[in-house]
Amino acid sequence: MKDIIISIDLGTTSVKIALVNVSGEIEAVTSREYPVILLDNGGVEQDPLQWWNGILECFKELWDKKEHFRGRVLALSICGQMHTHVYLDKKDAVLGNAITWMDQRSSTIVSRWESGEEGKILFEATSNFVTPTYVAPQIKWVIENKPEIYEKATSILIAKDYIKYLLTGKKTTDPSDASGTLLYDVVNNKWSEEAFKITGIRKELFPDVVPSTEITGKITKSASEATGLPEGLPVINGGADHSVSEIGAGLLKEGLMATIIGTAGVVASCVSRPVKDAKKRVICWSYPIDGFWDVLGITQTAAAALTWFRNTFDSDSDEDIFEQYSCSASRIKAGSEGLIFLPYLFGERTPHWDSKARGILFGLSMKHSKEHIIRSIMEGVAYSLRECIEVMEELGLKAKQIRTMGGGSKSKIWRSIQANVYNKEIVSLKSQECSAIGNLILSGLTLGFFKDLKEASTVVKILEIDQPNIIDNQVYEQRYHLYKKLYRTNKELFRELED
Repeated sequence: MKDIIISIDLGTTSVKIALVNVSGEIEAVTSREYPVILLDNGGVEQDPLQWWNGILECFKELWDKKEHFRGRVLALSICGQMHTHVYLDKKDAVLGNAITWMDQRSSTIVSRWESGEEGKILFEATSNFVTPTYVAPQIKWVIENKPEIYEKATSILIAKDYIKYLLTGKKTTDPSDASGTLLYDVVNNKWSEEAFKITGIRKELFPDVVPSTEITGKITKSASEATGLPEGLPVINGGADHSVSEIGAGLLKEGLMATIIGTAGVVASCVSRPVKDAKKRVICWSYPIDGFWDVLGITQTAAAALTWFRNTFDSDSDEDIFEQYSCSASRIKAGSEGLIFLPYLFGERTPHWDSKARGILFGLSMKHSKEHIIRSIMEGVAYSLRECIEVMEELGLKAKQIRTMGGGSKSKIWRSIQANVYNKEIVSLKSQECSAIGNLILSGLTLGFFKDLKEASTVVKILEIDQPNIIDNQVYEQRYHLYKKLYRTNKELFRELED
C-alpha cells in the first residue's frame, strides 16, 4: 500500500526531511544543518552544494533506519526559504554561492529605487514595496557589482526550485516563491512585464510559474541513484516554507491567523482577495492554494532574542535551557514588574521597516532578576507580533483565534503570554512538523486523496487552546502602550547611535 508522502523543508540553517502518512502522522524525521556565509560588506550567502549534500545525508539516514517505507511512497513535496536564489550558466552549473534573503548589499539600490520612480512603479505592479530581502534588488546588485555572473547566467532559481531541478531536471516555480522576487504581479498571479522593464532584469532568466498543487516532474534516474528515491516518483511543485507551514497549521479558509515564533516572528492571515497596504507596513503574497493570498507581518527577532540571551548569559547550559526559561518566566507575574523589552536586536521589519532600530530593556531596577528579563523577552516578542496583528485588523482582517507554530509554540507560558497580549485564543497543534503536514495537504490536493480543503483540514489536529484572562490582559494593555511609545521616542536616537 502506498500511503507515505516525503516532505522536504529547505530552511535557512538546515534541511528537514519527513515521512508523513496520509492520516497526518509523522513516521520519521531527520535533518542536517549547514552554515550561512557572512561577508564584511553585508552579504549573506550559502553554498547550494551543502543543501544538496544535506539532503543526500538525510535520505541515507532515513533509508538506513526506515527502508521498509520506501515502497510505500506516493510522492514528494518540497518547501523552502524564500528569496534565496541561485544563478545557473548555460550548462546549468552553479555560478557562485546563492544570495540569501538576509543579504543587505542591495540597501543602496533599495534607497535609490524608493526615492525615484522605480519604487512607485514596483509597488503598483507587484503590490509590494521594495526592501533588500527581495530578489529583484539583489539581482540589480549583481548586475552592478558582479556583471560577469549576470552575463553568464541563463536561469535564476529560488532555493527549493533548484533542488526540484536536481531531482527532476525540470525548472519551475510557484506563486508563493514568485511573489518574493518583486517581479510578480500578485493580484493577477503572473510575471509582471512592467517590473522586469523598470528593473532592467531579463525575464527569460526565470522559469514558468505553475500551481503549487501540480506535479512539476518526476525523480530522474540519476536523482534516484543519488537519493534512493524511486525513479519516476511524482514531485509536487510546493511553495514557500512559511506558507506551506501555515497550510499545515490549518489556514485553509478566511478568519484564521497564525503566528510563528521561530528565529524571526511571523503573523499570517489567509484571505480570498489580495490586500495591498497603502502605508507599506505588511506584505501580500500569493498563497500556494489557488484563490487565496497570504497577508504577512514579519518581525526580525523572535525566538532569536531568547537564543541571544542563552548564548550571552548561559552558554554552558544544557540542552533543556529553554524549558528552564519557560519555568522561570512562569514564576513572574504578567508585565514583569514594569520591565519592558524591545526585541529589535537586528533592526525591525513589520511595521517599522527600520534597520537602525535596536533592543532596549526599559524600566530595569534592583528588584528585577534574571527571571524577570526572561519573561520580558517573551512579552516583548508578543508585543512586536501584536503590532502586526493590529495592522491586519486595520486592513479588515479579523480573527478570534490564532494558530501558533515554531519553537516558541512549545512553551506553555509563551502561549499564555500571546493569548493575553493579543486577547485572543491561542491554538497549539499536536504536530510540530507543520511544513510536513502542509506538504501532505498539497500532495493530497494534487493526487486527489483529499477531495477538497475541508477534507484536507482533517489531518490538522489541535493539541490545546489557551484562553486569555481579563486581569493579565489589562496589565498588558497598559504595558503595550508604553512599548509602542518606546520605539517612537527612541527612533531618532537609534539613528544617532548608528552615526
